[in-house]
Amino acid sequence: MPTTAEHRASCDAFVAHIHLLCAEPGVRVRLSRGRGRPVEECAPMDRYLARRTAHRSGRRAYYTVASLIATAGPQAHTPGVRPDPDDGTGLMTMGADPGPHVSPVPLVEPPPAPAPPDPGAWFARPNLGATLATAVRNAGHGAERTEDLLSVLTRLSDDQLHRRLPAAVTRLLKDGVTPDWGVLLYDLVQRPYQRDQVGLRWRDAFYLATPEPRRS
Repeated sequence: MPTTAEHRASCDAFVAHIHLLCAEPGVRVRLSRGRGRPVEECAPMDRYLARRTAHRSGRRAYYTVASLIATAGPQAHTPGVRPDPDDGTGLMTMGADPGPHVSPVPLVEPPPAPAPPDPGAWFARPNLGATLATAVRNAGHGAERTEDLLSVLTRLSDDQLHRRLPAAVTRLLKDGVTPDWGVLLYDLVQRPYQRDQVGLRWRDAFYLATPEPRRS
């Protein structure tokens, strides 16, 4: 069974994969048609997602996020998650003829093993509540109306949340606010098992990033 860190990394890997798929307009159209729908009604998406989701818990979350990324378009990437193009650089092998005026590349030590992921770094990334707070601060969304929306989203059943989320996210995208897709995916996968905890994280992130209301 994957660790929490591995699960979070897999969410980012899935998001990067969807970004690559959405570079093809026809694929993007097919993926976008799954907005708000259960997996059973998303047959056109299966050819792109089934191999990565068939045996995962919370499968609908993957379909929902894929459809939202497709709606956003390939330009709306999560910072740090967008796949980097291969720059084609690489070290020459020892013993190869370097050609004229080229010095052989010296043998280098292998890079050190990466440090284990920092759990705090994950929670520093914006969840849905933080994203809604950004919309209030930077995109002119009304604080009370956005607070009401968040309250509704945290109380909905999982099925109703998946159906209502596309409208909320579409408005965010229209106003230049892009969710952190990897964090959203992780939360949606966890929500059937940790609904109250996910809702509390969203509410905390929203209230900690918006001004305290004035006392009348």
